[in-house]
Order: sequence, then structure tokens, then C-alpha cells
Amino acid sequence: MKKIITLVVALMAFSATTFAQEKILSLQYSMATPSGNTASFTDASSFRGGTLEYRHFINPSMSVGFSLGYQKFYKYQGYNTVELPGGDGHISGQEYNYIDQFPIMATYHYYFGEQGGIRPYIGGGIGAAHYEYTNQMGSMAYVGKQWHMQIAPEVGVLFPIGHSVYLHTNVKYNYAFEAGNYSAQQYWGFNVGLAFDL
Repeated sequence: MKKIITLVVALMAFSATTFAQEKILSLQYSMATPSGNTASFTDASSFRGGTLEYRHFINPSMSVGFSLGYQKFYKYQGYNTVELPGGDGHISGQEYNYIDQFPIMATYHYYFGEQGGIRPYIGGGIGAAHYEYTNQMGSMAYVGKQWHMQIAPEVGVLFPIGHSVYLHTNVKYNYAFEAGNYSAQQYWGFNVGLAFDL
């Protein structure tokens, strides 16, 4: 975990000291579709998310930076009855599963096209993500918390729509590695928002 945080801090410091031609701040609305183990716990698509991203261009084709995000997955399981631990009875109620995740990642992107025009790009992020897993039955809930190392390869496009303003869209595959007693987590992120030259 310390190595991940050190990497994120180092890339942020690097982005602040390099001779960039351009800096971009992006705010995005994030939707997501779970896959793998995430879908096993809560398989419904999520429309509750957002991303804040800073990019610092080190030359016209490459940028480094960081991103902060949030995504909430939710699934209603219906009315269920389960046995209490130790076999001391049962509990009944409406059951819900939630996953809240908060990624913090250092990023790198490579751009195609000319500055000022439409700019497709590829890249990704690496860092850490804090996951909270909640299983709620009626008024009782079990909450587990875990930090995971996470990577997020990405493809996207910046569309200029005004002076120093861009429509920003991208697709990310988020993969959080197994950590503690929790298995690896996976989901596809679909993001759209606005980016601004700083």
C-alpha cells in the first residue's frame, strides 16, 4: 500500500514540475457495469458515480496526472430469511447489497490528432481504491472495508466545443486486485463530462 501511495505522490510531483504546454481539469459523470466478482455480489448497472481528473501535458502527445473517483453499485435482493451466525435464530427482511468504491490513481495518456482538434487517446491509471461492501437485511447491516490496488486501462476522446472547453468521453476497465479476505473486483466504466484548459 505504501508503494502505491508513493507512486501516486511521485507522479503528481512530476506533473507539477515538468514543462507542460497545457493543463486540463476534467469533471465526468460516471456510469458502470459490473463484471466478474463484482457482478456476483451486485450485478445491476450503476448510475451513481463521478470522476475528477487533472492532466499535465509533458509534450503535445503525452500527459501525466491523477484522478479521483466514486462509484456506487446497488442491488435489491428481495425479501429473504437467513440464519444468524451460530444458529441462534433467523432474521427476515428486505435485503440489499452495496459496493462503494473510491479510486485514487496516477494516470498516463497518449493522444492522437492535433492540438485544438478532436483528440482520441489511450492510456490508463494505477493506484489504490477503497472499497466498502455492505449486505443489509432489514435494519441490520454487515459492512466490510478494504483497500485494493487498482488499474484502469482507458480509451477516450476530447472534442473541442468552445474556447478551452472540451466534451470528454471515455471507457475504462477497472480491475482491483485481490486484497485481504476480498477477491478481485472488476467493472466497466462509461464516462462523459467537460474538460477545461487551466
